[in-house]
Amino acid sequence: MRVYVKVMEVNEGGVLRRVVGMCDENLLGRTFREEDLVLEVNEEFFGGDLLELDEALYIAETSENVTAVGEVIVGKLVEAGLAHPQAVLRIAGVPYVILLQV
Repeated sequence: MRVYVKVMEVNEGGVLRRVVGMCDENLLGRTFREEDLVLEVNEEFFGGDLLELDEALYIAETSENVTAVGEVIVGKLVEAGLAHPQAVLRIAGVPYVILLQV
């Protein structure tokens, strides 16, 4: 299984930080709604390279800020110990998690 991974370098007060959006291959371009909540898996933030899971996990391990959407990638992040299961949220049944290194 492969996932889309977009890596962005952001300058925060002179400090360069890596911000990453990743999503399951089948979710790019889709929007999910639940009551007043909206989860938009857009090309601008998530539409990067299509990578194997191992490559995506390495990028997540070495990044300061990761937003991940989808059963496959979120499940792998939890399995690898990078995300706590209780940190996983769902909108319209679609899991997502935000990882921050401080």
